Amino acid sequence: MAIPVKEVKFYDNGRIYATVEVKTYENGRVEIVPPDGYRMYPMDIETADTSAHGYASELIRMWWKGSRQYKCYMVPVPEELFNVMMRPDWSEDKRNLRSHKCRVEGAHGTPIICRKASCVGCPKAGKDMETNQTSYIEDLKKNSSWEPSTEDTTSAVAMDHINHDELIDFLAKHQKKLAKIKLLEDAGYSVKEIHEILDLSINTIYTDRKRIEKLEKEFFKED
Repeated sequence: MAIPVKEVKFYDNGRIYATVEVKTYENGRVEIVPPDGYRMYPMDIETADTSAHGYASELIRMWWKGSRQYKCYMVPVPEELFNVMMRPDWSEDKRNLRSHKCRVEGAHGTPIICRKASCVGCPKAGKDMETNQTSYIEDLKKNSSWEPSTEDTTSAVAMDHINHDELIDFLAKHQKKLAKIKLLEDAGYSVKEIHEILDLSINTIYTDRKRIEKLEKEFFKED
């Protein structure tokens, strides 16, 4: 028996840029097949009216991001863009994993995140251990006088140690749109290309770039 195949076309400025095949098997399993050179990206549609946008029901999925699920619409994106666009979500997954790890004493007596892959065999397993529920950056803000747009110098030394990945993690947690713009810009994409990829106005992108630059100065400032 032939497998039913449904074609879903995706448009950019009125032109078809990709056609996705949706195969439905006898057991009910649905397979989404993107065209060569593309991968399926979970676009957040939590607040969207799916009927009004004409979304194909087969491409609507519940997708785990961090500790909760979101309603997403699977859209084809070029392979070279997929990793860039997924990085904020992967960062959130890593933060969620780290948040449940215990804080243990490091070599110099300072608390660090346990690096063990499993609690099996740990002498402290099952005990009421402090976990890493607060992110590293949030800890710095809590345990110092650092606040955005201040002349504080007491935490400047600590903030200087925050690397590029941690800035991206911070943006991914608090300003996901800014994280995607920053990652695409770092990957060499122009404002026009970012506008086409993220479907944001060029004015919005320029405004957000200024916001990113301001955050970078605050994160990496030297006094």
